[in-house]
Amino acid sequence: MKRILYFLSVTTASIFLMGCPYETEVAIDKPEVKYPVALLGKWEPKSSSDDIYSVKKKDDYIITITKVKKEAKPDDTPEEYEAFISEVGGTKFLNLSEKKEEGFGTKKYYLYKVEISPSGARLTLSPITENIDEKFQTSAELKNFIQLNMKHSFFYDKEDEVYIKAE
Repeated sequence: MKRILYFLSVTTASIFLMGCPYETEVAIDKPEVKYPVALLGKWEPKSSSDDIYSVKKKDDYIITITKVKKEAKPDDTPEEYEAFISEVGGTKFLNLSEKKEEGFGTKKYYLYKVEISPSGARLTLSPITENIDEKFQTSAELKNFIQLNMKHSFFYDKEDEVYIKAE
């Protein structure tokens, strides 16, 4: 049963942002970068308006993300995530993980390059490609790897994920 729940969790997380970004057990670093206030609020995927993402402050460094259907049915369960920003060479990256109960499975992070328009009305996420085979034991190793490869186009999935502010 735990395997099925784990599989469903990973699948849900992959669908959350319409792709399969790189998955790692270590974050790029600790949550020490304050997130842009423009991230807070409600967002819709530009490609579809069936879902809405509510982004709220957990603390000065961590945000919570709740995905719900616009036309939610009573039995629809919201999907919940936590995320924080890391900076690598002046570029912002999102460390996204499913919000789960303590002690249930190993925490996994999905990594995205983040860009917010100057007006704060458009959010672009560029998933780090799942084609990376390297596994990292420490955040320092991962951050160094990103620093060395983040300028290459093959480091990211082909399609960016674009979200529009819904408020």
